Amino acid sequence: MIQAVPDPIVAFVTHARRVPAVERERFAESIRDRLGGHALILATCHRVEAYATSGRIPGGTTHPMVLPEGARTLAGEQAIRHVISVAVGADSVVAGEDQILHQMRVSVDAARATGALDPVLDRLFASALQAGRRARSWRQGPQRSLADVALASIERRCGPVLGREVLVVGTGRMGALAVRAARTAGASVVIANRSADGAAALAASAGARVETFDPDVRIGTFAAVIVALAGPWPIGPTTVDALDGSTTVVVDLSVPAAVPSDAAAILGARLVTADDLALVEGEPEDPLDRPTSRLAVLMDRTTADFLDWYGRRDGRATAEALVQRADHEREAELAALWLRLPNLEPGARDAIAAMARHLTSRLLRPPLERLGRDPDGRVERTVRDIFAL
Repeated sequence: MIQAVPDPIVAFVTHARRVPAVERERFAESIRDRLGGHALILATCHRVEAYATSGRIPGGTTHPMVLPEGARTLAGEQAIRHVISVAVGADSVVAGEDQILHQMRVSVDAARATGALDPVLDRLFASALQAGRRARSWRQGPQRSLADVALASIERRCGPVLGREVLVVGTGRMGALAVRAARTAGASVVIANRSADGAAALAASAGARVETFDPDVRIGTFAAVIVALAGPWPIGPTTVDALDGSTTVVVDLSVPAAVPSDAAAILGARLVTADDLALVEGEPEDPLDRPTSRLAVLMDRTTADFLDWYGRRDGRATAEALVQRADHEREAELAALWLRLPNLEPGARDAIAAMARHLTSRLLRPPLERLGRDPDGRVERTVRDIFAL
C-alpha cells in the first residue's frame, strides 16, 4: 500500500532482484492507469519505476494502491538519492552501463511532452542526468553491457564460444550489443531478425551471416542463442523439437520474454532470462560503502545541491512575487501618469518609463540579494510581511 509521506517526491520502485518480470509488467500497467499523466515512468528490462510529487498523485499518497511484493516506496531524500544512483549506473546489473542513462533521458523527454514532469522533478532528473554523464566521463577501458553478462552466463554453461556459432535474434540496440559481445569472445556470429533487411545490414557491418527468423532444425547446431526482441519470437514445432534434442543454451534478454512457453519448458535450465542475469549479478556494490570514491562524492554532492536548490524554493517564490508586485505597481502609476499628461511626447514617455524601471530595480536589489542568502527563511518571512505578499 502507498504510505502517507510528508515529502513531496515519491518513487515507486520494482526491480528484477525482488520483483519478477510478470509482476513488473502488471505493475507497469497499474501505475500507468493510476499515475499516467502525473508521473515519470522509467521502464527497462530490469526495472519499472514511477516518480511523482505527492501533490500530483490522484487521491494523494494515502489513497490505497496495491504494489507487488518486493516493491519499494521511497520518499524525500531516499527517492532523490535513488534517482541519482540510477543515473550514474550504481544501481544497474552492469555497473555504469550506458543504456540506463539513455532510457532515463527518453523517459524524461516523454514526461515533458505529456506535461507529467513538474518543475521539481524536472530539476531533479536534469541534475541526475548531468551526474550520470560526468560519471561516465571517468570511464577507462571498454564498457560492459548486459550482453557481456549474457555471454559470460553462456560460457559458464557450455564452455568458451571461441570458434563456435552463436545466433543473435534481433537487431535493435541490445541485439547489436550481443553481436559485439559474441564477436569479442571469438564466436562465429549468425543473425536472425523479423526484417531480413535489418539482419542483412547488421550482418554486413559485423562480418556475420544471416539465418531465417525461425531457424528450424538448424537451431540445434548453435552453441547458444541470444534473443533480444521487442515482441515474441514465433518459432514453430520443428524448431522447438530441435531444441529438445540439443545442448543449445538460450539467453532471452527480452522483457516481456520472447521465447515461447513450450520452448521455455523444454529448455529448462538451458534457458536464461533477463531476470536470471540480474539475480546472478546480485546487488551492485553500494558506492556509499566507499565514501572516498569519486562516484560516492559525486552522488553526495548532486544530492546536496538539489536539496539546497529545493530548500530555497520559498525564497525564490517570494522573490518572484515581490518583483511581480513592484512591476504591477510601477505600471499602474505610469498608466495614471499618462492619463494626467496626455500630450507628453513619446520620447519623454520612454525616458520616464526607463527611469521608473531602473528605480524599481535599484530598490529591489537589496531584498532580492538578502533572499538569495537566506539560510533559515527569516528574510523570506520578513519580506512577505513587509510587502503583504
